[in-house]
Amino acid sequence: MIDWMIEKKEQIKDFGTTVTSGFCSEEISESRYNICLECDEFGIEGWGNKLLREKGCSVCKCYMPAKVLFNDAKCPKGYWKGDL
Repeated sequence: MIDWMIEKKEQIKDFGTTVTSGFCSEEISESRYNICLECDEFGIEGWGNKLLREKGCSVCKCYMPAKVLFNDAKCPKGYWKGDL
């Protein structure tokens, strides 16, 4: 299989696992999002739609207001350590 296809397949699997993990507490999701707001990777300049350009992660390409809600979501830079 072509490398990019393998990478996309893994991203889809990870997304499915994350979404089906359930929602975390409001306290945790707010803490995560506040960390994102301070991160240099927040906002994807020149890529994706308006939502991603304004509130996306330039590392994982996720829309962060949604990603922070799930139990198994992880920051690709490791900034959410110890929040569970």
